[in-house]
Amino acid sequence: MPTTNGHLLSGDLLDQVRVADLLDIGIVAVLLYVVLVWLRNRASRTLGLVSTGLVLLFLLARWLDLYLTTMFFHYGLVGIALAIVVVFQQDIRHGFERLASFRLFRQHSPNDSRRRLVETITEVADEMAQKRIGALIVFPGREPLDRHIHGGVSVDAKISLPLLLSIFHPKSPGHDGAVLIESDRIMTLGMHLPLTTQVERVHDCGTRHAAALGLAERCDALVVAVSEERGTITVAQDAEMTEVDPADLADHLRRYFDTQDGSFDAKGERRLSDWATGLAALSAATALWFAFAYHTDIVQRTFAVPIEFRNIPPDYEIAEPKPNFAEATLSGPEPTFAMLDPTRLAVSLEIREEQGKTIFRWFTADSLTNLPEDLRIESTVPAEIVVSLRPKLDESQ
Repeated sequence: MPTTNGHLLSGDLLDQVRVADLLDIGIVAVLLYVVLVWLRNRASRTLGLVSTGLVLLFLLARWLDLYLTTMFFHYGLVGIALAIVVVFQQDIRHGFERLASFRLFRQHSPNDSRRRLVETITEVADEMAQKRIGALIVFPGREPLDRHIHGGVSVDAKISLPLLLSIFHPKSPGHDGAVLIESDRIMTLGMHLPLTTQVERVHDCGTRHAAALGLAERCDALVVAVSEERGTITVAQDAEMTEVDPADLADHLRRYFDTQDGSFDAKGERRLSDWATGLAALSAATALWFAFAYHTDIVQRTFAVPIEFRNIPPDYEIAEPKPNFAEATLSGPEPTFAMLDPTRLAVSLEIREEQGKTIFRWFTADSLTNLPEDLRIESTVPAEIVVSLRPKLDESQ
């Protein structure tokens, strides 16, 4: 018996789910996926907590029928949105930059060139750490760097160990700045990076580490910092700093480059994470649909619908008394009524001129326009509309 009930329940559900409902769930799932990926990868923890808290509070208010709280969200939505934009403008701008920089078709860099680049950076970082030479090396991600970096000299030189050592030599004019490396070329040297706002995290480090973390907080770049005071190598990425040895640095660089060109997905980790996020977004969208859009109850509502007359001959008018409104009782699911704009409903009556005909009649239900497909007409008052035409009176007489 439970199996039969289960089949009946699933059958009823399938009968009530429309293609538009599936499209509705799909659109919301995609939007939730984009938001979740952004919150997971780039947004600050505070923004994530605030957004999650507001959503949970709204759902709780709807579930418990908290009238005042629901009205606050309903009428204060614009204010809440503006407040979030003002307070978290950096995070929001960061998220849009990440979406704008998304590449569907990614070009893979040659493996030999990438391997030589990793070996060169690892070797130069190790040598500078041993010699206590400070360095700051930036590897851009997909997001633009222009608004974060200042100054610098464009060089566009092929990367090499001697060149990097000479750039960061203590007596070199640009040794205090950062170097930007794209592909296997040094594009800019002597750049100034933004400092971190979380000073407590770099209180025992130098300015280079504050700059490395500052850039990693604002975009998806990877920054390698070598400390001249302690002789250590640090990697800053995704608003985090990690002290590494040369072998770990090579692993960080390989993983980072693989992530940028897409080959990291082939290893399964990023793909698994994206699938999990997508499943969570789809589950949340489905749950929201069941909570707010899916209703098995059929409700009835009555509306006062205006009556309009079309194609009245220019020399005639409707004789009084003429009806101006009709009452239409409709039935259907609650969500359809929520989407209904009653002002668009009308009883539209077209007068087809015939020789000698002055009395016209219509069935009201057949003349009701702009009615959603999911709503059914239960009754109309009046059920039939009858009017008569008369010649217009000459006002000059």
